[in-house]
Amino acid sequence: MHPTDVADPAYFHKVVDCQWACPAHTPVPEYIRLIAQGRYDDAYMVNWESNVFPGILGRTCDRPCEPACRRGRVEDKNTAKPEAVAICRLKRVAADFKDGEIRAMLPRAAPKNGKRVVCVGAGPASLTVARDLVLQGYSVTLLDGDAKAGGFMPGGGSLHNQMSGHGPDRASYDAAVAADLRPQRIDETMAFMFESRCVIRPTRFATETPLAQSDYDDCWADFRKADLPQ
Repeated sequence: MHPTDVADPAYFHKVVDCQWACPAHTPVPEYIRLIAQGRYDDAYMVNWESNVFPGILGRTCDRPCEPACRRGRVEDKNTAKPEAVAICRLKRVAADFKDGEIRAMLPRAAPKNGKRVVCVGAGPASLTVARDLVLQGYSVTLLDGDAKAGGFMPGGGSLHNQMSGHGPDRASYDAAVAADLRPQRIDETMAFMFESRCVIRPTRFATETPLAQSDYDDCWADFRKADLPQ
């Protein structure tokens, strides 16, 4: 038998189920342990390295780590309904309870290397690229059609649809069907796409909160079949 190579990250990935299931291979046990010790800043930084936006991910991630969590298996004989550790929500805990001086813990950018990069769009992907490149000394410019960066991060999972899948509202649909076959920008619409590989189920808060828009489906009233050009 070969000795265990604890310097090889693949070893931990294979024995820590939740970390292996995470697409970013976030060291889940490490930041949970830090949270248990009340070290929210350190837990946030562990997540920041892997997830870039822990506060957002702690609210919107489809958490493939939790079905893989070992607690759901080892507790099957101890409780009527064994549950995984709330790994995703603990990211939110780290983000919400971190100290205001977290900036002092962030890495400093390397000296400028004289190279410039333009990221088209200022959504999560471009912001991630920009963060990593700035730390390496690149000068990064973000271009986006909206006034604020973030893409769908701040509003993509809005309460009006309770996280259920749907198509565009009537006005956006009509505008898209009538538009010329060239790039178009459609403003003043609530239409968006929310993708997940998991089944999305509204929480009790989403279904019972007074903040939910009860008449959101009115935007599909009198939806007619598209009369597309032949």
